[in-house]
Amino acid sequence: MRKLVFVVTLAAVAALTLAACSSSEPAPSAEAKTEATLPTVAFDEAGVPSIEIPADAAPPTELVAEVLSSGTGPAVEVGQSITVHYSGWLWADGTQFDSSWERGEPSTFPLIEGGLIDGWVKGLDGQSVGSQVLLVIPPEMGYGAGGGGGIPGDSTLVFVVDILAAQ
Repeated sequence: MRKLVFVVTLAAVAALTLAACSSSEPAPSAEAKTEATLPTVAFDEAGVPSIEIPADAAPPTELVAEVLSSGTGPAVEVGQSITVHYSGWLWADGTQFDSSWERGEPSTFPLIEGGLIDGWVKGLDGQSVGSQVLLVIPPEMGYGAGGGGGIPGDSTLVFVVDILAAQ
């Protein structure tokens, strides 16, 4: 049996109340809200990512885990140790705050709650080894109101993660 998967992006929503439609007064103009637009990811010839955050775009309010390229390895599971290359940026101004690519070697972390920020644990759980994943992490799944490690409080974080291994 063949399964079809549709991905739909809601571009705009405008609502009018019944009262506004039946009134003799002109309906108030409804400003359409656009769903958050994700950063654009580019890779240089060495495979190092960079991002461009759309100007004036509001960050997503929920975790985004978008597969940029699918790996063929086994699915990563919470509790495993993962080896990754990654870079992280602040949504607010695009400042890069960390990068294993720039350090020249991958990093290994236990994928456990309390060991990594929640956005990494929830966003990477179930992803295939060999995948490259864009994570956009809202503050409550990152470093929260207090911030940490040079990251300001209430920061939305953007990561590109290359999952190299899981054991």
